[in-house]
Amino acid sequence: MNREAIENILTLKNSMQAAIDSGEIKSREQLMEVAACHGLIGTRNGIDYAGFKCENGKRLRVRFNFNDLPPKEHRAKGPRPRKVTTGFWIYALTAHSDDGERKACYVGQAADLRKRFRDHLHRQREGRGSFALFQWAAREQVDVKAVVLTWAAGTQSNATYFEGYWLQRALAASFDAPDVQNWGNLPKPTSLPGQPTYWPAVAAQANSISLIEVVMQKIIPKPLYLEAESLEPLQILSPT
Repeated sequence: MNREAIENILTLKNSMQAAIDSGEIKSREQLMEVAACHGLIGTRNGIDYAGFKCENGKRLRVRFNFNDLPPKEHRAKGPRPRKVTTGFWIYALTAHSDDGERKACYVGQAADLRKRFRDHLHRQREGRGSFALFQWAAREQVDVKAVVLTWAAGTQSNATYFEGYWLQRALAASFDAPDVQNWGNLPKPTSLPGQPTYWPAVAAQANSISLIEVVMQKIIPKPLYLEAESLEPLQILSPT
């Protein structure tokens, strides 16, 4: 890395730290938004610090005293109860350009939404999953939002049909799906019981929440469709 690139990174770090110290950046969420505007990817989220990775791979860290993380709950000693998975949530991450002319998405499934959303925000891997969507959002300088689409009861294989179905609804609604060739090799059912035949743009927008807020505040967006909860076994209608 040349000297100019290193100096640019140090300048950016000092600028962000100065904005924190002066009170211009007042919260963790605002810090993440500023970082995204500079194309930074979050790598660490400590109590009083945050780490970021630049596009060239160089890392930087800033410190703060926002006091916005809830205190950790002390768990009683003993074995943890085993989680029983009875189904999977189908969700989407979306980003829209400021002029409204471009939009991109990633569709996924998760048994544990909070963990999955946290991984999307803090454990991005180049060429995998939602990484390309975050790059798209960084170029547009916009936020990535999360929306919970539906609940698919039963096995992960069953959930994959719902995942593929909702991806097709998004593509039909003119969403771009960055790097879909790497993550979107999914079934393409033409219809599913209890699910809409179109992308519900108004409802999805109304129930979408910034992914940063979802993770930092530990909240989950309201699901759009829950009719699939009783579908077991499920008859899948696929194109011939």
